[in-house]
Order: sequence, then structure tokens, then C-alpha cells
Amino acid sequence: MQRWISGKIDNTDIFPTDPAGVSFANNTGGPGIASSTYASSGLNTPGGNSPTPAGPTNLPASLAQLSGPGDWIGKSSGFPQEFFDVCQTVFRQMFRVYAHLYWAHFIDPFYHLNLDKHLNSCFSHFVLTATALDMLKPHELEPMQPLIDLWAANGTFPPESKAYEYANVKAGEKLLALSGSS
Repeated sequence: MQRWISGKIDNTDIFPTDPAGVSFANNTGGPGIASSTYASSGLNTPGGNSPTPAGPTNLPASLAQLSGPGDWIGKSSGFPQEFFDVCQTVFRQMFRVYAHLYWAHFIDPFYHLNLDKHLNSCFSHFVLTATALDMLKPHELEPMQPLIDLWAANGTFPPESKAYEYANVKAGEKLLALSGSS
């Protein structure tokens, strides 16, 4: 899986690396593309006239919804149309690797080598990122749902996160009660 993901990331047709081709400062797409691609219209974004960076957008729309018809995420920066789909596939495959690690290898070796906290930290950050970027949908999280529910209930996931939104907090609270944790 690592080789397959590396092959995708190293493929310059999917993840362009030429600064002349991907820099939004050199965008030739015009303001029509810029206004639909860069929701914040901050400094150095095409069409942006703000003297300071606007920062990340807090629009309630997903990344896929921010691009208009004929546009796609990354179009004005030189990324191919299939970029978002490739990223989603990479996230799905990584999620499956995490699920396998938890289901088949959590006790031995992670817990026995005292690496369980590292695994939990990596996976919780992965889930927060994947859900925030709409790379994983709620139904795709099902194999790890009890852990996600538990982390929502114990405060690992902030209430404003999509990971928390996708969790069943009541089920997580029940798991906490069964474990004797508060």
C-alpha cells in the first residue's frame, strides 16, 4: 500500500511539482475561475483584493462544492480533474490500513511495545483531517465507528469537528461507562 500511495504522490501528472505550472500567483484562468476556487479571496489569491491574508474559509460547503461547473478543485493551480478522486482513494486506502492495524495488531505489537498512544494520535489526526476535507464519508468510517464514538465522547474530537458530527456520542459514553473511565 505504501508503494502504491507513493507512486500516486510521486506522479507529477497527478501532483504537479513545477512551480511555474502550479503557482496560483501565475494563474491564467482569469477571475471567473478564481472566484469559485478561492472562497476566502485572501492575499495572493486570484481576484483577492485584501491587503492581508483572509485565512481559511469557514463556509459550510465541502471542497467539492466550492468549485463551480467546469471547474474542479485545483484547476487554477494546474492539478488534473481526477485530483480530488485520487486523494479520496488514497485516504480510503490509508483508512483501511489503520483499520487493519487496530483490528489485527493493536495488542501485539502496539500495546505490548507501548506504542498504542502513538497509533491513537496518528489515527485521530488522520480522521480529523480526512473528515474535515471530505475525503471520508460517515459510512466509510463504519469499521472504526466504536473508536470514533469513544473519542467523541471522551473529548479527543472537538465538538465543532466533522469527526465529532459523524460520531454517536451516546454510544461512546456507554463505552466509557463500561470501561469505568469518566
